Amino acid sequence: MEATYNLVHILKIWIKWKWYILAAILLSAIISALVSVFVMDEYFLSRSVIYPINQSITDRSHLFNEKGSESELEYYGTKNDVNRLLEIAGSAQITDFLISYYHLADHYKVNKNSSYWKTKVKKKFLKNYKVIKTEREAVEVTIFDTNPDSAAIMVNMAVEKIDEINKMPVVKNKLRIAERFNEDVLDKKIELDSLTDKLNLLGKDYGITLKADDKGNSIINGASAEGVEKYKLLQQIQQSRLIDYNKLVMLKDQYSLSAKENVPSVYIVEEPYPAERREKPVRSLVVLSAVLITTVLSLIMVLLIEKWNEIRPQL
Repeated sequence: MEATYNLVHILKIWIKWKWYILAAILLSAIISALVSVFVMDEYFLSRSVIYPINQSITDRSHLFNEKGSESELEYYGTKNDVNRLLEIAGSAQITDFLISYYHLADHYKVNKNSSYWKTKVKKKFLKNYKVIKTEREAVEVTIFDTNPDSAAIMVNMAVEKIDEINKMPVVKNKLRIAERFNEDVLDKKIELDSLTDKLNLLGKDYGITLKADDKGNSIINGASAEGVEKYKLLQQIQQSRLIDYNKLVMLKDQYSLSAKENVPSVYIVEEPYPAERREKPVRSLVVLSAVLITTVLSLIMVLLIEKWNEIRPQL
């Protein structure tokens, strides 16, 4: 009975103040609508969806395997590759690059003379930059910006930078191996030149002459059998070193070509594009939220006012 009385009493108070409550609700709706239209910035969304590509497809062993691959390579990467893309996309390498490259401190109108202005810029950017893994194991890169063209351009640049950083270790490793082979090639060339000089000197000392028979085989003649045998032995060593040299040159060229192959490490499923409609603020949601908050506060406020009027004479 007491609860019913209290509820009825509260309803009577609300009915008593109904015009004030309705006026407050109407006013909040008007103000929130005006704020959402004239004060709040409009943000446009642009996004790109990417999958990692198996970087083994650019390996030297796969590109120059004359016998063909024994096992078929998957074109797309694994879950580990997806997780690596997520880490790269959310790293400071990407966010700091975008902030610096597009001068976002000026774009966000942050005073560079204020304390911790770089932190303020980064916080604002991170509110508008999202990287997630989709249900289908893809990576989605999203940027909100007040300019739809800028949002699309920044997403596109982010994807390019993610691709560059993702394949950088593989490319550097290939170039490092190619450089090592190049050093071996130079050493082997010096050894070959030394053997050639020794053969020429030996040929002069023993009067060595070279002829070819009908089958194209080399016939070595000289002033002494001992000199001919020495020449043959040295020539065999030279031929062996020449085979090693040619193999090193081939490996060096293959690794260099493999490193220079401009194959992307990500496949772009969805290209970023400028949005035609704003993504936020959702004006109806802004107005509805303001109305609900104002309604609740108004109902509580009139109860407090009535209660105060009751107890004030007793003070």
